[in-house]
Amino acid sequence: MIRTFPIAALVCAGVVVLRASPALAHAVCGSRVYPVTLTLDDPGVADELTLPQVVYTREAADGGPGPGHDTSLQFEYDKRVTDDFGFAFNDDYNVNQQNNAKTQTGWDDVTVTAKWAKCVDPDSDFQLGFGVIREFGRTGTSHIGSDQYGNSAPTIYLGKGLDFIPAPMLQPLQFTGEFSYAFADKQYREFEVTEPRTGAVSTVANDGSPNAWIGSFSIQYSIPYLQNQIKDFGLPEPFAHLIPVAEFNWVSSASTPGGAPTSWTVAPGVIYLRSWYQVGLEAVVPLNKAGGTNVGFIVQFHVFLDDLYPHGLGAPLLEYFQ
Repeated sequence: MIRTFPIAALVCAGVVVLRASPALAHAVCGSRVYPVTLTLDDPGVADELTLPQVVYTREAADGGPGPGHDTSLQFEYDKRVTDDFGFAFNDDYNVNQQNNAKTQTGWDDVTVTAKWAKCVDPDSDFQLGFGVIREFGRTGTSHIGSDQYGNSAPTIYLGKGLDFIPAPMLQPLQFTGEFSYAFADKQYREFEVTEPRTGAVSTVANDGSPNAWIGSFSIQYSIPYLQNQIKDFGLPEPFAHLIPVAEFNWVSSASTPGGAPTSWTVAPGVIYLRSWYQVGLEAVVPLNKAGGTNVGFIVQFHVFLDDLYPHGLGAPLLEYFQ
């Protein structure tokens, strides 16, 4: 699942992380399986489908007509061209409710990601990927906050198992990360304007957006790895297939003026992983004021098409022509 943050959201602190698109594409490296995480993209390329991922958050009134209730229905389709290179296409449908006001609905901007990823060291379970996330401006519904201008974000993806830890019960710990720099199509600018009649000087801004640093990482404890690689404790369903996880996200403006304060959130939860699908559930907890004022949640259903249809819909595109 590909995660990208609309850059214009930097000027609306508190909603940035929850505007993330679903984070997809499970990765297998050595003895590790890095599952699909819910707020960041994992370091893999695959044929997969998220249908849907639901994100809910409650916003404070901030002096307006009442508190807001924001629900995002997110969708993504990932398609490999080769075993190590592919594309992801994602969008989301937003429902923004506010007490004593009309409900606003509409689509966010379309996002496409080109991504290369590979298990570069199976012995140490080290996964590495590079990609470019492209948000296309003016492809969403303007009144629900989609961007007039898009952005492009070169991105690096990492995955690493912690089997080098001397304590066997800690070796199922694993780490994934995603780090981007987003270049806005139209850079935010401010200008001083002098009123001819009075000589008064005021500051006006264009409709651009600031560039941004975007970072995410997850810490996971893989019970399937514990059962298969450390010791089989004979755990029953569903515990044998659970992966407790905590996902940390931050967004920081890389240019001034126009940037909002750096926002931080953490999303603790659990992923239930099976051979051809997974289900994830996480809370979304603000770590500072810029990250929001209320706890939200994310729930996801995700299908691994490459496991479900390995010789058809889930095969790399180039295999169709062989």
